[in-house]
Formats: sequence, structure tokens, C-alpha cells
Amino acid sequence: MSKALPTQIVRSPEGIDLRFGTAAASERLVALAYDLAILLVLGLVAGYLAWFAFGTGGVLLVVFGLRYGYFVWFETRGNGSTPGKRRLHLRVIRADGGPLTTEILLARNLTREIELFMPLMLLLYPDMLFAEHQGLVRLVASLWVLLLLFFPLTNPQRLRIGDLLAGTRVVVSPPAKLARDLADPVGVSTAAVAAAAEFHFTAQQLSIYGEHELTVLEDLLRKARAAGAAETLAAVTTSICRRLAWPDEATIGDHRLEFLRAFYTAQRQHLEQQLLLGRRRLRKDGKKKGAK
Repeated sequence: MSKALPTQIVRSPEGIDLRFGTAAASERLVALAYDLAILLVLGLVAGYLAWFAFGTGGVLLVVFGLRYGYFVWFETRGNGSTPGKRRLHLRVIRADGGPLTTEILLARNLTREIELFMPLMLLLYPDMLFAEHQGLVRLVASLWVLLLLFFPLTNPQRLRIGDLLAGTRVVVSPPAKLARDLADPVGVSTAAVAAAAEFHFTAQQLSIYGEHELTVLEDLLRKARAAGAAETLAAVTTSICRRLAWPDEATIGDHRLEFLRAFYTAQRQHLEQQLLLGRRRLRKDGKKKGAK
């Protein structure tokens, strides 16, 4: 990532500022090329089968569905990541810190037609795009189409039109330990493990938060040893204690990290148990993905 790119500061639903690296244009381009390669293979296979079953109309329908559905499908189910983004350790987040919804991802990706596929058509099949138009009209239209293609280079956040409309950002999500390992005692002092064991949470307290809040806490724990993380740990601890109606925050003392690790472990186990029972909670307001 280029040092000139600004840090993305996103405020979580708990009022905590989270910092993410901005995805460079080159990283996004490589991720897009990876996704387009997969999309091409899927299109050839599915289009071939559709042609035998339904003829030319089936092929057009398959191409249309893949073109619009691929990115929305993976970003909805992959926490903002497509296979290409995941390979480059990138993901889509909301600028306001909220959860990604299907509506937002649809708005973000529907503009891809004029931002990507139209410029590609200009480069590959210019006569099909411009028909009989020549001269100045063709030149101006070409410049306009190319401007849409290179729009991310015009702003420091590397936002494309779809990001502006949907209120999203593409950020660097570096590889980290498995979520389950975040609460493991490896590398943690015996005193810290003992301190974490002192914190117990009721089922009612664990029912307040959902998967989205757990993900936010997971990101915080990954960066807990970074410079300047102490203030964030203190703010998050205070926020969680307030939500849980924790009897005495003063008892936590200097063991904020241990408290958050213990809460993370208990919260994860609670959500996994609920998932096994067929009950899934994505957010503290109880809404599922795509709900308004």
C-alpha cells in the first residue's frame, strides 16, 4: 500500500474510531482481474450449457446474471470480499461503520456497468458502442467513458462512483489469526489468563450483541498491542460495561484486554450455540442482513 494513501477512519456502532488502510488502485485492479478471470470461466461454462438448453436467449440471460450477480453474491456472503479481494486481503466496508446490506451492495455494484463493462466494450468493440457516430461526438464520448474508468485515481480514498453512491470504502484487511485463536491463552501470561477467568457473563448479557459487534471486537483484539490502542480499549470496555450493566467497572482495573478477551470468548460461544439451534443474530438490534 502506498504511503501517500490516507488512513480510513470508520466509527463503529459503539462510537469507536477504527482505522483501516486504503486499498491502492493497483491492488484493486489485480483483485478485479482475478475476479474477471473467474467470471470468464463461469460465463463460458454456464453459457455453453445454457446455449444447448435454451439457445441464444439462455446465454444472454446467464451472462446478465453473472455480470450483475457475481460481485453482489460474494460481497454479501463474504463479509465484503470477493475471491479476488480476499486474495489481495481487501474488503468492502461501510463508511458509517454499519453492517453491509444487500441493498447497499446492489447500489454499489449496479454502477459497474458504466464504470467497467462500458469502458471494456469501448476498448474491445468501439464500433458496437458508437454505431455510426464519428468525429467529435466519438471523441467526447470516449473521454467520458474513460473518465468513469479512471475515476478512482482522482480521489485519495480511491473511491469509484459505486462507492460514492453506496457509502462504501475498500480497505486493506491484512491476514490475521483465526478468530478462534484470538481468545486462546498462547503467548498470554499466566496472570492474564487468571484475570480473564474471573469475568463471567450471563445469558442475558450475551444476548445483547450480534455477529457484527463480535467482528468489530475481533478487529480490536487483533490490534490490541498496537501503539495508541490503550485509549480504544478503555473506550470499548466502558461502552460494553454500560450496555451489559456491569456492576462495577472499577473491578476491571488494568485488565481491560483480559476482560474483552473473556467477553469475546463467551460471546462467540453463545452465538455459535444459537446458530446450532437455528437462531442467528447478526446485529444488536436483532436485524438480519438485508433488513431495513
